[in-house]
Amino acid sequence: MKTITKISIIVCAAFLALAATGCAKGGKPDTEPGLTGHLMAREGGRILVIDTQAQDFSSTGGVDSFYNAIWFSNAPEDIPLGETVSVWFDAVAESYPGQSEAIHVEVVPSEKPPGADLTQAQALNLALTGPEYIQTSAVTSIAYEAETDLWTFGMQVLFEETAYTITVADE
Repeated sequence: MKTITKISIIVCAAFLALAATGCAKGGKPDTEPGLTGHLMAREGGRILVIDTQAQDFSSTGGVDSFYNAIWFSNAPEDIPLGETVSVWFDAVAESYPGQSEAIHVEVVPSEKPPGADLTQAQALNLALTGPEYIQTSAVTSIAYEAETDLWTFGMQVLFEETAYTITVADE
């Protein structure tokens, strides 16, 4: 009888250890990410991720181009601005931009168009660190023109309907 009890305890302990390992922070969750967007800012150990796609709430009286934006704590510090990331998280504080703690962050591979020297993420990084960038803006469009060797980023300030463009040389 004592042997069965010891075996049961060992099996339960092994199961709990395995379950805890599967729930550890940093491991990729089994669910879809809560937000995929551009890493637009870094401040005080947090990153600001703004959705790559606008949502249209005009049919219910809202705005026609709303970009979900969340400041994440507990995020890796080595991801450059401009990268597209997928973030898994739980609760979000009711503010805009929202605030949450990242459970897991993955960089989405960035494309390099034919003829370009920079990837999309590298070019966006230059746009975000240049003098034309207005803080807390969403990227509305991205285009690379091989003939002129220029990247053009359509931008929209989140708290306004102000739209502007930033042009970056592909160097």
